[in-house]
Amino acid sequence: MFENTAFTGGRGQPDVVGYGDIHEAFVLNLQMKTLFNVGSVGNPLDTPQASYAILQGRWADDEWHSSFGILLARVPYDIDRAIQDAIQADMPGIEPYTRELRTAQYRGPSEFAAERAILRKSHGI
Repeated sequence: MFENTAFTGGRGQPDVVGYGDIHEAFVLNLQMKTLFNVGSVGNPLDTPQASYAILQGRWADDEWHSSFGILLARVPYDIDRAIQDAIQADMPGIEPYTRELRTAQYRGPSEFAAERAILRKSHGI
């Protein structure tokens, strides 16, 4: 996660890396480096609230000029509207998706795989 790539700008190895869409927000300190996941706005699987990250500090001239902090924030969102939007879009697997949104519990790989198989079959894939 901390390798220098063209995406990181080729200016040295990053010591803070953030990403999203893994559904569980967290901050880890690993050998003087920080890895964080902002979580998920639409389907968090650790609590039924949207999550996001706020990065605090001042970066200039390729260095931090004040302390650096990561705040993971939680806010409620309209789960009923998200479910209605999914129903209106004729989303497959609406029942387990609804359960996930309301309980923040993942349906599990076997149930998800079964849903994908049904979806592929219905589309001739």
